[in-house]
Amino acid sequence: MSKYLIIGASGDIGSAITKSLIQKGHDLIIHHNQTPIEQLQSQFKSMNGQQSIQYIKIDLSKGMEDNPFNHALDDIDGVIYVAGTSSFQMVQDITSTLMYEQFHIHYFNLVKIIQFSMSGLLQSENGRIIVISSIWGETGASLESLYSSMKSAQIGLVKSLAKELALSNITVNAITPGLVDGHMTNALNEEDVKALLEEIPQGQLIQPEKIAHTVQYLLHPNASNVTGTIQRVNAGWLI
Repeated sequence: MSKYLIIGASGDIGSAITKSLIQKGHDLIIHHNQTPIEQLQSQFKSMNGQQSIQYIKIDLSKGMEDNPFNHALDDIDGVIYVAGTSSFQMVQDITSTLMYEQFHIHYFNLVKIIQFSMSGLLQSENGRIIVISSIWGETGASLESLYSSMKSAQIGLVKSLAKELALSNITVNAITPGLVDGHMTNALNEEDVKALLEEIPQGQLIQPEKIAHTVQYLLHPNASNVTGTIQRVNAGWLI
């Protein structure tokens, strides 16, 4: 089995990914911040009692300079970056504080964690970096210019790193979900969700488990030639 670091494991998508990897028997390092560790320990139980599950609390809204993982990443096989938070406002209402928080959560700390993990990833036979971005990183969204631009930055990083690491055993890919069935969509009113579903060819919300399935595909050894891709899980909303 392999060892994976999951950044943002407590959200809807992160939880689905974490559970799917636990079911496969992988060792995990699970990042959390606001969710109590006791809740996560109850939610993410080892399937066989043998696998290692470590928890680490980090506030991603602040930039990391020092490695908080110590030697835990020395034998890491993959980084799955799911962390993210939405941001709705007119561009003139974006504060400097909010800009810095979004930058740290979506980009700065993503780069830092990749740096901290690189030594271990290079030693793995199947090194993997997977970033959960967003459909808005590809198309942009009104009232979400800050969030969309941060997600675009993630996609640019994925494409560049895939080229930089092409001769190594590390693949770098992004997944861009569409309208996901979870807390972010639940925050919208029913009429807005209905209107959005009418725009989506399949007329469906994306279940987090289907994103987790795409992660499993990218982690598989047979996906070693799949790198620099944007895996669209959006029910045909963007083709």
